[in-house]
Amino acid sequence: MKKFLIFSLMLFILNSSFLILNCFSQWVYQALPSYHSVTDIKFFDENTGILIYYDYPAGRGMMRTTNGGYNWVSINNNISFFAIQKIDDTTLYALAFSGSNMMSRTFNRGITWDSVSAGQFNTCNDLSFVNKDTGWISGSNNIPSQCIYRTTNGGVNVIQQTDITGLGQIFFLKYKVNGEYTGWHYSNSGDNKFWKTTNSGNNWFQITRPPAQYLGYFSFIDENIGWITGSSTGGGIYKTTNGGLNWLLQTLPSGNNIYHEIYKFKIINYDTIYAVGGYKDLGFRIIGLIWKTTNSGMNWGYQEPDTSIQNGQYYALDFINANTGWAYSGNGIHTTNGGGPIIISSININNENIVKSYILEQNYPNPFNPTTVISFQLSVAGQVVLKVYDVMGREVQTLVNESLKPGTYQASFDASALSSGIYFYTLSAGEFSETKKMLMVK
Repeated sequence: MKKFLIFSLMLFILNSSFLILNCFSQWVYQALPSYHSVTDIKFFDENTGILIYYDYPAGRGMMRTTNGGYNWVSINNNISFFAIQKIDDTTLYALAFSGSNMMSRTFNRGITWDSVSAGQFNTCNDLSFVNKDTGWISGSNNIPSQCIYRTTNGGVNVIQQTDITGLGQIFFLKYKVNGEYTGWHYSNSGDNKFWKTTNSGNNWFQITRPPAQYLGYFSFIDENIGWITGSSTGGGIYKTTNGGLNWLLQTLPSGNNIYHEIYKFKIINYDTIYAVGGYKDLGFRIIGLIWKTTNSGMNWGYQEPDTSIQNGQYYALDFINANTGWAYSGNGIHTTNGGGPIIISSININNENIVKSYILEQNYPNPFNPTTVISFQLSVAGQVVLKVYDVMGREVQTLVNESLKPGTYQASFDASALSSGIYFYTLSAGEFSETKKMLMVK
C-alpha cells in the first residue's frame, strides 16, 4: 500500500510538472515601448485594444494596439485616465482628469476621440454603461459628499440620483430585469458599504458585504450570480448566487510558495473565469500567476507562464473569448488557446489540508450585530444547503443551496432587517445534518 501511495505521488508530481511545462508555450511575452504600470486593458477584437497606465510621479496615460498587443502607440497624451469601459464592438468610454474631470469617448475603436465635460464632478471614480447613451458614474460634486450620477445621452448631461456615501466601483447589468436596470456599488472610501439598485439607480439599498476586511473588484453575469475579491482571506474570491444577499468564499490553490491575490477577473461564461494577481516565489524572484476556473469557481487552478518572462504580478487582463486574452503589469503576455492546462492543487505530502469529515463551525462573531460568518467543511462533493431559522422554526434565509466540492467554505449572514434574539442555522449535505445556535443583539 505504501509503495502504491509513493508511486501515485510521483506520478502526480510528474503530471503536474508536465502541465506546468505545457503552460510555458501557451503565453507569449509582449513588451511595452517603455515600462508602465498598466491598470486596465480592453480589447475590441484579436487585434485592436486600449490600455491605461499609471506611473508615479509621471502620471497616467493611454496606449493603443492594432496587432494584438505586439506593438503599442501612445494616444491622448497629457490626459490622466483612471477608468475605462468597452461599451460595444466599436465604442469605449474613459474617465479622465485634465484640468477638470471629463469623459473621453471613441466610436471607432480609438482612431478618433471626443470629450464631454464632467466638470460638475469634484472627483470621478468609476463608470458603468449599459449602452452608448445610458450609464452611471461614481463621483463627488462637493467633497465629502459622494454621489451616483446617471446620464442618458452619453455623458453630455448627468443628473445626481443618490447621495449614498463613498467613492468606489459601480457595475450595472446591460439588460433590464422587470423593466429596470440592476446595479451594484461598493464604496471603498471609508465606510466600505455594498449597495444595490433594482430600479435603474433611482433607489439604493444596502446589502451584505463579504467578511473580508477589504474588498476589491466585482462583477456579475446576471441578476443573481457574481463574484468579488477580498483581501483579508489571503486574496480570496467570494461568489453570490442571490444577487449579493449572501456570499460564499471560494478556495484558491495553496502551497508551493504561492501568494494569493486577485486584482481583476474576466467572466467568460457561467463556468469559465480568468483572473490575475498573486504570484509564486521562486526564491530569486517572483512570477505572476493566471488564475482560472472552468466550473463556476467550485475549483480554481492556476497557470504559470514561462519563468523566463520578466513579469511579476499581473494587474490587468481582458479576454475576447475563452481562448484569446491578455494579462499586463509593467509588460504583458498573450494567449490564443486559453493558456494551456491549469494546476488545480499543489502537492502536500502530509495531507494536512485534506478535509476528512463534515464540520459545521460556530458562527463568528457570536453574539453579532448585524452580520456574522458561518464556516463549514465538506469531505464529499454534493448538494449543500445552509439555512437560518428563528426560534419558532420558521425559515429566515437560505445562505447556500448549490453543489460544492470538498473543502472549507464561509458564508455570511446579515440580520440587519431582523429583530434581536436567538436564531438557528442548519447545514445539510448528503446524510450529514447539524444545527447550531447564534445570538443577534442590536
